[in-house]
Amino acid sequence: MAIGTVMGLVLGSVPLAGQVLEPLIAAVNGIPKIALAPLFLLFFGIGPMSKITIAAAGVSFVVFYNVYLGLRLRERELVEIVQVMGGRRHHVLSYVTLPTLAAPFFAALKTGGPLAILGVIGGEFIASTEGVGHELFTAATNLDAPTEFAGLIVLVAMTLILNGVLSALDTLALKRLGLGDRRSRRKTV
Repeated sequence: MAIGTVMGLVLGSVPLAGQVLEPLIAAVNGIPKIALAPLFLLFFGIGPMSKITIAAAGVSFVVFYNVYLGLRLRERELVEIVQVMGGRRHHVLSYVTLPTLAAPFFAALKTGGPLAILGVIGGEFIASTEGVGHELFTAATNLDAPTEFAGLIVLVAMTLILNGVLSALDTLALKRLGLGDRRSRRKTV
């Protein structure tokens, strides 16, 4: 998440860097992350670091594109108005940039969360002696349908819990930024 956010902020803030590096990032993003898993295993071993790297590879691109495009679609007129009124960089950040990036950022987190789980499970499929992915792979190999369904239920539960946590963070962050539910504001007006 941090890698994608930093890349998105840097390339979105420096247009020339974005124009030069975005095609390269798109090319690297086109490589299936599970195809990189053997390389991650080679470099990081069978332990948790290889699974974390596989998960991070998938999530970072989703976060990057949401932050990058969100920053590029920031309304230039609003930035100019804040600057004309004497606003400094931190004013532009707090009144224009953060509210503009909040929705795409949390959309990226909600999309990236299941991708992270998928990356870890894929890593456990390939080389692991424990974990849900290992259990799913072993159950599939042994044609053990009950264990397979139990593993799938665990994955669904993990995804639902993660989505609930991210939804709560999304709601809290939007309220703090003053971007709460716009439908409720319309009703009170």
